[in-house]
Amino acid sequence: MSSIEDVLNIIQMIFSRYLLPICLFFGIFGNIFNIFIFLAKKFRSNSCSIYFLGTSFTNLFIILFGIIPSISSSYITDPSLYLTWACKLKLYGLHSLLMISRTYVTLACLDQYFFSSIKPYLRRLSNTKFALKMLFIVPICWLIIPIHMLIFMNVQIPYVKCGTSGVYSLVYAIYSFLCSSTPLILMIIFSLLAFSNIRQINHRIVPAMNVTNHIHMKNYDRQIILMLIFTVWIYFISNVLHPTNTLYMYLTTVSKGQPPKSSSRIAIEGFVTYLTWGFFIYINSCSTFYINICVSKIYRMRFVYLLKTTFNYLKNGQIIPEPNTTNHLGISTAMKIIRPN
Repeated sequence: MSSIEDVLNIIQMIFSRYLLPICLFFGIFGNIFNIFIFLAKKFRSNSCSIYFLGTSFTNLFIILFGIIPSISSSYITDPSLYLTWACKLKLYGLHSLLMISRTYVTLACLDQYFFSSIKPYLRRLSNTKFALKMLFIVPICWLIIPIHMLIFMNVQIPYVKCGTSGVYSLVYAIYSFLCSSTPLILMIIFSLLAFSNIRQINHRIVPAMNVTNHIHMKNYDRQIILMLIFTVWIYFISNVLHPTNTLYMYLTTVSKGQPPKSSSRIAIEGFVTYLTWGFFIYINSCSTFYINICVSKIYRMRFVYLLKTTFNYLKNGQIIPEPNTTNHLGISTAMKIIRPN
C-alpha cells in the first residue's frame, strides 16, 4: 500500500504536469485577448478599463514567470532549492508581480466607487489621467517595498527549501498576511460600495432619462461591477489560503528540544504549501478573460469583433469596420454629465 507521502507526491506531480499546462495555455490566450480588447479606443476612455489592462499585462508575466518554472520543476530540480540568487529572485519577483496585479484590481474597485459617488470631488478622482499615473506608480512601489526579500530570503539547509529563517520568519509571516488580506478587504468594501452607489444613481436618474438610455446604463454598470465582483471572488478563493498557511507554518515551527514532526505531517504541510503557492495562486491570473466573457455582453461583442477581424484579415487582407457600440461604451461619459455638479 502506498504511503500518504507517495500519494501526495503523485497528486502534486499530476497538478504540475497536467493541470498547470492547461492553466498556462488558457491563461496566455485569455490575457492576450484581454490586452487587445482593453486597448481599444472606446475601452481606453474608461479609467476602470485601464486598470484591467494593467492587470492583464501583469497576469501574463505572472503566468510566464510563475507557472513555467513550476512545470519544469516537476521534471528537473528547481534551481531555487540550491542556488541563492535563484531563490531570492523567484520569491521576490513573483511576489512583486502578484502584488502589482492585486493592487490594480483594488484600484479598479476604488475607481468604480469614485465614479459612482454623488460627491463631485470624489468623481473627479475617477479619470483616465489618474489611472495612467497609477499604472506606472504601482509597479515602482512594489519593486521597492519587498526589497527585504532579496536580503533575507535564502536556501534553507538541511531542509533544502527556499524560504525564511529566524526572526525574519515571523516578520515575513505578518508581512505576507497583510499583503494578501488587505487588498482583498479593500476590494470587497469598495466593490460593494460602488454597486450600492450605482443602484442609487439608477433610481435617481430614471425620471430625467428615457427608458432606452436607462436600460443601457443599467446593463453597462452591472457588467463592469460584475466583472469586478467575480474577479474579487476568484482572488479570494485562490489566495485566502496563502497567508493562513504562512502563519501556520511559522507558528508550528519546531524549536530545539521539541519532538520533530512526523513524516506524514511534513508531507501534508508540504502539499498544502504547494497548493497555496504553486497552484491556487495562479487561478486568478488565468481566469479574468473567462470571467469577463461570461458576465459582460460588451466584452463578448468586442471579442467576437476581434475574431472576425482577424480571420477576415488573414483570408481577404481586409479589416472589418468596427460596429457602433457607442451607446454601450459611452455610458460612463453620459453618467458624469447627468450627475449634479
